Amino acid sequence: MNVVLQGVLIGAGLAAVLIFFEYTAIVREVAERSKRVAKKVDWDSNQISRMRGMMSFGALLPIGFAIGAWWVFG
Repeated sequence: MNVVLQGVLIGAGLAAVLIFFEYTAIVREVAERSKRVAKKVDWDSNQISRMRGMMSFGALLPIGFAIGAWWVFG
């Protein structure tokens, strides 16, 4: 398999795992806050920006891994 393709696939897999864990952490925080105030709570601006940053990082991670794999192993 092409080295660049391997880098993209590894980067995409790692990005998906990181995004999943960040999402579950935010959902857990919202559930705890909702339980504490005893009503339904939505995501606040800090949590939205955290998720947006993680999505941006996750979009760029496969590209970075592809370039890194090409540079190191290519």
